[in-house]
Amino acid sequence: MAFRGARFASSFIRNNLDAFKQRQTALQNRIDSIQFPEKYKGTIWEKWAMYWRNLIRDYKEMVIDTGKTMRERPVRSGIYLTLLGTTYYCCSTNPDEADFVNRFRQCANELQLVHPSCQNPTASHHIQFLQRCYNEGIVRRITLGVVSFIWLDNFDRGVAFYKAICPYLQPRYMTFHERIVDVGFNNEWWLLRKKMVDYDINEENL
Repeated sequence: MAFRGARFASSFIRNNLDAFKQRQTALQNRIDSIQFPEKYKGTIWEKWAMYWRNLIRDYKEMVIDTGKTMRERPVRSGIYLTLLGTTYYCCSTNPDEADFVNRFRQCANELQLVHPSCQNPTASHHIQFLQRCYNEGIVRRITLGVVSFIWLDNFDRGVAFYKAICPYLQPRYMTFHERIVDVGFNNEWWLLRKKMVDYDINEENL
């Protein structure tokens, strides 16, 4: 069954590439058949048209070469397409700071609905810690495209005294991991999610 599915996928890709190649060939023939009037020859308009004609021809050759490579090496092409699709998915689901703020507020509201004596100390302390950090204005976000990190700076952005602006006193790369308070991936902030597990259960009361 899996073999039949692989053959169907290969045939589907090949047919789409052939159809795309035919459309590109037809478009190239139509472009090549265009003739400029004598009064436009040698002008910037002819040069502009030649530029786009050559650009379309280059892209056509690139598509044809890509199709040939995919047919000759389907396994490697499948791996590349999988990696490309996975990277695109991770980038499109990479949460931003607004997502973190919304999630933090949601967790804080959920925790407030629980009596203080029943709140999980881990969840309560983490929410209070994040609230203090936001009040101090030291919460920052950095993204690597597929994953984001919420980290803590030394001072608020509005602070302008020497320790805040001196480049030699800025956070160091070697100790940056100690400043990370959450990791965002796949539309989720995972440390906040972990801290909020059983937020309404205080084990000290059991």
